[in-house]
Amino acid sequence: MKKYLVVIIALSLLPGISLAREAGHYVPGIISIRDLALPGPEAAGFYYEQYNAFYSVDTYRNRDGDSIDSLSVGPLTIDVEPDIDVAVVNPVFLWVTDKEIWGGNYAFFVAPTVVKSSLGASLSALNRDIEFDDDTTGIGDTLVQPFWLGWRDASYDLSLGLGIYLPTGEFDEGGDDNLGLGFWTVQVQAAGYYYFDELKASALMGAITYETHGEQEDTDITPGDHVALEIGFSQYLSERLEVGLHAFKQWQTEGDDGDAILDGSVKPEVYGLGIQVAYWVTPRLNLSFKYIEERDAEARFEGEWTVLNLLYLPGPLF
Repeated sequence: MKKYLVVIIALSLLPGISLAREAGHYVPGIISIRDLALPGPEAAGFYYEQYNAFYSVDTYRNRDGDSIDSLSVGPLTIDVEPDIDVAVVNPVFLWVTDKEIWGGNYAFFVAPTVVKSSLGASLSALNRDIEFDDDTTGIGDTLVQPFWLGWRDASYDLSLGLGIYLPTGEFDEGGDDNLGLGFWTVQVQAAGYYYFDELKASALMGAITYETHGEQEDTDITPGDHVALEIGFSQYLSERLEVGLHAFKQWQTEGDDGDAILDGSVKPEVYGLGIQVAYWVTPRLNLSFKYIEERDAEARFEGEWTVLNLLYLPGPLF
């Protein structure tokens, strides 16, 4: 117990160490590049998507972007090596209708999550090494998007969505085994695609996602709003094979609010760059692999994502 207490105290001294507050619910870069283009009414039906993502972290950066590898606790200096792994399975149950609202076809979806997290750390102080490792698996928070509209033309796709993240994941104040963030989030997302040819083999994507959060359970802390900007390029090399690049920036627009916040001016941010390779295994089943590296983080963790996405269509694509 003393070993765990030392680790928790040391980690808690890192500003924004809680994954529940340093980032919003939405994780940019995880989706496949063309996933924000809503299918038309001619392709109405049930779609199943599944995002399988693994996040690995061994670096925390302060508000100046410097890596933190030691902490001062009174006269004691503790060397810290964080080791955090998070695996997420995120099924998406999407219904595309043949209904139109404001000239755009209407769709909605529900996306629960299953999370496995591993919080580890290696501490060194007074010539003693302390190792800490704790694994937790369970249900995370759930995104419900009751409103998603899409407009299209031969050369472009536009979409607009409104969603709500429900705090269905386990959250306890001060817990090191939390699987949810402990607060509600309202998300507005707009995306656009431009196609360079009639077959839509080459596509340029741009998207913006805005999140506003409620008060975190039991903490009296309201996280600041988050914005994510994404840009991507997708190219089909054949009827089945697609490659692409995906870049993003995510930042907090304002500091967290609450009596427990020591410095409300801290606003985490991070950049990311990823590559994607996707293949239509069958005319209805697509598999997409992505690797994403986070860069230039401030006041938050910086790591890398490995993602395998699955898409199953209600009818054959070709």
